[in-house]
Amino acid sequence: MRFQIPSISALENKLDAALVAIFGNDTVEYNRYKGVLNNIDTASVSYTRETPISEVREGLRRGAAAARKNLAAIRAGFIEDLEDSGQSDAGKALRAYDGLEIHASIQRAAGQLYRDGHYANAVEASVKALNMLVRLHSGVEDKDGSALMEFVFSPKNPVLKFNPLLDQSDSDEQRGFMMLFSGAVAGLRNPRAHRFVQDDPERALEFIAFVSLLAKLADKSAS
Repeated sequence: MRFQIPSISALENKLDAALVAIFGNDTVEYNRYKGVLNNIDTASVSYTRETPISEVREGLRRGAAAARKNLAAIRAGFIEDLEDSGQSDAGKALRAYDGLEIHASIQRAAGQLYRDGHYANAVEASVKALNMLVRLHSGVEDKDGSALMEFVFSPKNPVLKFNPLLDQSDSDEQRGFMMLFSGAVAGLRNPRAHRFVQDDPERALEFIAFVSLLAKLADKSAS
């Protein structure tokens, strides 16, 4: 006689359908995972009427443990293949990242961190690189962070200007950009430097692209 856990059989059927949907029927990937999938029914137990119930229970326990191990192997393989094909969220974000023209300084600071999946660290590093870039362009070494940005880009007496500051419109633009630079430090760098922040791939991508834009603006500013 054979005892089989219905939930395992149902799960096997669902995973088989997922394999077909993702990889297609009878493809290399389908057949590879199907071989693992076929072993999930190790939760099934063969026994006779004379088999002690304790042995049946122990067999089911071992079978369920093996089934969980097989499921973990399938899941890990799914994730790896989806990322390699660019279909996971991380894969899609990485393709988008590689398609952007990130400022060279920001790319050097954050690029590898982002590709390795250290998203919050990549965001923090990008703002640190922006901070250093503003120091380099302005020559101001005794200030840091928001204080640096508000001093360098102050609309009243700026070290670096985004326009000729001839009228109120120019002054408003200068103030607005100053606030963007200051906000990048206060809102992006400081929280990640002082506590654990978990960014997802898309959110980190957008933050880094924003910091890259600020870096390009800093390059075009004038003293």
